[in-house]
Amino acid sequence: MLIRITILLFLLNIYACTEKSPDPEDAQQSFATAKEPFDKENHELALKKLGEFKSRFPYSQYAAEAELLIADSHYELGQYDEAAEAYSRFTALHPRHPKTPYAFFQIGQTHWEHAPKAISREQASTQKAVSIWEDLNRKFPNNEFKDKANKLIEEGKLRIAQAEEFAAKFYFKKGVWHACAHRYLLIKKRYPFYPEIYKNSVAQAAYALEKMLAETEG
Repeated sequence: MLIRITILLFLLNIYACTEKSPDPEDAQQSFATAKEPFDKENHELALKKLGEFKSRFPYSQYAAEAELLIADSHYELGQYDEAAEAYSRFTALHPRHPKTPYAFFQIGQTHWEHAPKAISREQASTQKAVSIWEDLNRKFPNNEFKDKANKLIEEGKLRIAQAEEFAAKFYFKKGVWHACAHRYLLIKKRYPFYPEIYKNSVAQAAYALEKMLAETEG
């Protein structure tokens, strides 16, 4: 029995000596280790580990992927401003990278996450998202996110048009005719592709202009 235990310990010792431990100077192994928390959806730890990897291997072939995973980690944590900054930096540093269209799409997503659905609220974030996705489709006309981006662009434009109409109605109710006319004329110019909104804007702009004229004559 003692002999068997001795042989077993001897073999285990040989195995331990021959098994290679991860090389801290190997970029591929280090990246795989840094990526593990992201794969396990531990995004806080992923930010730390991937950031450390980037510092140690800034010119590695895995550095760009690490940058994108850092951006994704911020996004998953709901840190949309930080994510937008990281995605934007990625597109600037890697304009021809295969995943650059994805990064562009995600920039739009970060603004979309900030955008309120209520048309009674300011839609600046919605406009930013729409502009980013339109830019994506111009720069990468065959990108894999085109259909999804187009659907969101349409939803965003309708929301913006309805928000502008909401503001115009506010001025209409208050009898602020110059602001009302200005708003409806802008809506008429910007959104001819929404028939009901366009038709209403023409009628309301004409009415507001008549009121302005009446006030001037009075």
